[in-house]
Amino acid sequence: MKDSELLILKVLRTPRARQQFLLHWLKSHWPEILGHTGASHSQPYRLEEGVLYVHTDNPMWSNQFHMMQRKLLNQLNRLLVPALQGRKRLIRELKFYHGVIEEEPQPRQEAKPFMPRRDDSRKCPLCGVPLIGDEEICSGCRRKQQEELRREIRKQLDLRPWLRYEDCRELVKCDRITFTDVKAVLEEWALNRALDPRATAGEKAFAVMVETGLRPEALSEETIRQTLEKARRRRTYVPARRK
Repeated sequence: MKDSELLILKVLRTPRARQQFLLHWLKSHWPEILGHTGASHSQPYRLEEGVLYVHTDNPMWSNQFHMMQRKLLNQLNRLLVPALQGRKRLIRELKFYHGVIEEEPQPRQEAKPFMPRRDDSRKCPLCGVPLIGDEEICSGCRRKQQEELRREIRKQLDLRPWLRYEDCRELVKCDRITFTDVKAVLEEWALNRALDPRATAGEKAFAVMVETGLRPEALSEETIRQTLEKARRRRTYVPARRK
């Protein structure tokens, strides 16, 4: 990062503002970071609490980037070393999602540093603190809303573990990324329980419904057995090393 960019980062006071600036920086330098071919099929979408969400235009690219995640993380954090400010990593995880990449055409203009400013005339409607940049609510209230949304999604999945995003959206106003993330965490937790030798029939069925999206009436003992066996093999498979 340039000295001028580091100076901007230092004067930003809130985590939300710093994340917005870093996301802007990543978008601007994405072809340099990833290479022009990879960057033409992907774009940083959101940076939140050390997790960088990236959209791709093809499932193949999502899978390719996922396999390169460790290398990409090291590369990103190495580029951001001057901005770490005593922290080990600014980006601790990458998550890739297949989605249509569309950007509204922007008028050509001279690039200017991105620097959100506090607007004392605009207050957070929930807690009353001054807002930064184009925020509609402050970062603290936004985080609370996100936590509440995640709890509500988890509640619906606990009740109906077969839910897909399209079904959940009719019950909870949520976005695909948050739903997918909550479901992935639940799926990992449920499989851990189901693969335990002491797991009950109910725990096994729950894990399979989360994994496959099948409703209870569509489950069979054979389906449960095969699904859990595949999950067990995925976890124990170790690729052979090249000699």
